[in-house]
Amino acid sequence: MPDVAVRHPLGLPAGSVRATLALIIAGLFWTLLLIPDEKAIPIPLFLYFLSAMILLFFFAHGKSISAEEGQSPPWGLPHGTFRVIIVLGTIAGCGLHYYLYGHFPIQRLRPQPEQLAQWPWLLVALVGGLALGWLIGRGPWRRSYVFMDLQAWVSLLAMLGLGAEIVIVLFINPSLKTDLKLDLSTWECVLTGIVAFYFGSRS
Repeated sequence: MPDVAVRHPLGLPAGSVRATLALIIAGLFWTLLLIPDEKAIPIPLFLYFLSAMILLFFFAHGKSISAEEGQSPPWGLPHGTFRVIIVLGTIAGCGLHYYLYGHFPIQRLRPQPEQLAQWPWLLVALVGGLALGWLIGRGPWRRSYVFMDLQAWVSLLAMLGLGAEIVIVLFINPSLKTDLKLDLSTWECVLTGIVAFYFGSRS
C-alpha cells in the first residue's frame, strides 16, 4: 500500500481527541461528586471503567506519538496541560466537596449495590473495545485515508455519546418519576466499548 500523509482524527494535533475525552470523563466525575446527596444521582458505574482511559492517556499517550513527526501537543497547548488540568480539577473537586458538605466524597464514590450487576458487561465492553481497537489500529490499512476517517467518526461518536450521557444523567432522568427514568445500562456498555475502541486504535 503506498505511503500517505498521516491525518489525525478531525484534523487536530495528535492526542487532542484523547485529551478531550479524558477531560470529559473526569469532568463528569467532578460534576456528579459535587451534586448534593439528596439529589440521589449515583455516579454511573461505567465511569469507573472509563477512568482507565484517563490513566491510559496519562501514561501511554506520549509513547503513541513519535517525536520525529514534529507534532504539536494536544490542541496546540503546552505539553502536560491536560494532565495538569485533570489532576488539579480532581483535587479541586474533592476540596470543594469537603468545603460544601464537611467530608470527603468517599460515600459518593461507593457504587450502589444495584449497579454491581452491570460490571461484567462493562468489563467485557472495555477489554473488548481496547483489544479490537489495538488490533485494528495495527493492520496494514492503518495509514489509509479510509481508516483515518473511521477513527475520526469513532472519535465523534465517543464525544457525542459522552455529551448525551451528561444531559440524560444530569437533566432528563432527575426530572422523571422513578418508573419512567431511562435505563442507561446497555447504552453505557456500548459507550464504554466505543471510547475504549478509540483509545485502543490510537495507542
